[in-house]
Amino acid sequence: GFGRVVVRMIVMKFGGTSLESAAAIERVAAIVGERVARRPVVVVSAMGQTTNKLLAIAQAAVGGEREKALELTAGLEDYHAREADQVVRERDLPELQMILRTHFQELRELARGLAVLGELTPRSVDAVSSYGERLSSAILALAFRRFGIETAHVDSRQVIVTDARHTQAAPLLPQTYQRLEETVAPLARSAVVVMGWFIGATQTGVTTTLGRGGSDFSAAIVGAGIGAEEIQIWTDV
Repeated sequence: GFGRVVVRMIVMKFGGTSLESAAAIERVAAIVGERVARRPVVVVSAMGQTTNKLLAIAQAAVGGEREKALELTAGLEDYHAREADQVVRERDLPELQMILRTHFQELRELARGLAVLGELTPRSVDAVSSYGERLSSAILALAFRRFGIETAHVDSRQVIVTDARHTQAAPLLPQTYQRLEETVAPLARSAVVVMGWFIGATQTGVTTTLGRGGSDFSAAIVGAGIGAEEIQIWTDV
């Protein structure tokens, strides 16, 4: 439109092994920190093996193994707290604790509901497996602050609009591009935007996932939506 300033941006995508520990997160912060001038939008997977562990929690809950489900959930919460505690500033710890508490409280409620239902629908699979990216992106956005990086956390479910084919949803590109342009692009001018990958939501706001191979694809969608000049796929090797 009239008077629109074209800001060049890049998309940087990091997979789960790049975020699996405090040390790994520090490496990511260093890589991103070196490129702040290029206005990076950082797209992240869940930390380490989190997605598999979330699915194991769902399976245990549905199978009536309540103790096992709670045990696995507690283990996953401890893991996130342990690694994140080391990379978040002391003054951000209350915010970190709130993020962990609210997400894991919801997850426990979800597991209880699944135990009652006794069956795992694709919609439930999406609800459970979305927590990995929701946590990793929120944690990374907090961690970046410790390394002097201005950040803005965006919940991907607010910007990635998909159809309702749960567990392998397809993005509705015109709506998604519009939201990316309206939400992510302006934020990226003054902060490093951090968002989770592989999660989205239907037009009515139901959480969906794009299928397990979806993260590079998602980085490309974000890049296209914001008109990025480059998309970088980073791996831990």
